[in-house]
Amino acid sequence: MSAAPLARPGSVTVVVVLVWISAILQIIVGVLLLIVAATVGTAQVDVSSGVIVAVGIFTLVIGLLTAAVASRLGKGGNGARIIVTVLEVLQIVGAITTLSVYGSTGAGSGSIGNIAIAVIILALLWNNRANEFFARR
Repeated sequence: MSAAPLARPGSVTVVVVLVWISAILQIIVGVLLLIVAATVGTAQVDVSSGVIVAVGIFTLVIGLLTAAVASRLGKGGNGARIIVTVLEVLQIVGAITTLSVYGSTGAGSGSIGNIAIAVIILALLWNNRANEFFARR
């Protein structure tokens, strides 16, 4: 007789929701960039449409990959947990770099919030209940 499956902890569910929100926003931004690229010839834009298309496609692909990671994370995929962890650590490094260059005003003003959110996500993803959930999968 095997042990009953462990229900997904609320902390992991919160992280899954945050990752899904991120994926959806990235997909929306990617589509909007492609729409902007289609209208570059009719508007005053300083960036070439090729650059906008490239950034739009890249953002769309990242959004789709993020959605795949969110889906796998919700099912208890430890690989997805590692990917989210690496991304959050990179987010922290980027925010610290931004803070060191710009300070906490202007361009660096959101960095402290970014660091706080990343730390919360990491704490939710690596607490004892989350560890038990991912270990059972």
